Amino acid sequence: MQREIVDGQICQLYNCHLCCIETEMLLTKLDIHRIVKKTSIPAKEFVILNEDGRPMLKNHQIDNKVQCYFLDSEGLCSIYEIRPEGCKFYPFIWDLTNHHIIADDYCPHHCKFRKSPSITKSLEEFIFRLFGKL
Repeated sequence: MQREIVDGQICQLYNCHLCCIETEMLLTKLDIHRIVKKTSIPAKEFVILNEDGRPMLKNHQIDNKVQCYFLDSEGLCSIYEIRPEGCKFYPFIWDLTNHHIIADDYCPHHCKFRKSPSITKSLEEFIFRLFGKL
């Protein structure tokens, strides 16, 4: 099944990478495997476990900013073509309180992204794979 994903054109237009600063992006096992295979970077370099024991992207400090391990000095994702699945959906996230998909208002450009039925379905499948429930 071909997935429709949110691309980085809006982010590039506004030269924005705020979502990559102090990121809390969860990773699937497939994300980790794909990144290790394509980059040869060991998982321990870019993965940490959150308080629930779930793998997530590691942040590191660069020039007084805490940012995603893969954010380069130009503010671009150095693994964009193989980036984690959750990054592909952002700014769409699962609202844990109301149990539906929302555009994260942390993203200053969240209103410019369009949520399609295929994004909704794919994100719901992603959340189910991560948590086993919606």
